[in-house]
Amino acid sequence: MAEHELGLSRGDRWLIGVGFPVLGVAAGWALPLLARWLLTLPWVPFGGPVRLVAALDEGFGRVALMGAGLLLGLVFVVVAVHETLRVTVAGDEVRLRLGDNAWSVPRTDVSAVFVDGRMLVVLDRESRQVVREKLERAGDPRVAEAFRAHGYPWQKEDPFRDLFRRWVPDLPDLPGAVNAVLAARAVALRSKSATDAGELRDEVQKLGYTVRDDGTTQHWRPLVRS
Repeated sequence: MAEHELGLSRGDRWLIGVGFPVLGVAAGWALPLLARWLLTLPWVPFGGPVRLVAALDEGFGRVALMGAGLLLGLVFVVVAVHETLRVTVAGDEVRLRLGDNAWSVPRTDVSAVFVDGRMLVVLDRESRQVVREKLERAGDPRVAEAFRAHGYPWQKEDPFRDLFRRWVPDLPDLPGAVNAVLAARAVALRSKSATDAGELRDEVQKLGYTVRDDGTTQHWRPLVRS
């Protein structure tokens, strides 16, 4: 059976690949006009740079600005595609790529696959979240169809949802080491450090628990072997 690719659709790629460069060129063309309008105001901040841009209203100056806008748009295209999760669903494994990171999960290790909000979640045989990443078009029915087509145990929701409890500092039901990691992770969530939060979630799972987030609020549960 053919592999299924999930992530940006062909239409999304066309929109990004064409839209950002076109917007960049349009911005380069319009910038001198905006600068000239600003100079008609009684007071303009950064007057020197504004006058410089306004002076590029004709000839090669306008072409240079449009070219710079095109290059900036192309940079945005590369960044947008590079930082979007790509998932390949095959019969023997799920392959994932996000930025410079690539990893895979063998089919035999998967106990459940589901979508939690905008996140694709894959659980292993001990209910660890071996994948919890934002997936473009996570609500598209084709996501479930792709996994079901290859025999993966697709779930409509987290099968362990009822086991989660809200975490508060120094919770007596948790070992001290787990509380310490979750406390550090709370700081990472407040500072919006997704990389640190993900790494600390892995540390929690090594200690026999897992965690999911509701904004900056953490919910935990023990791992369950299936």
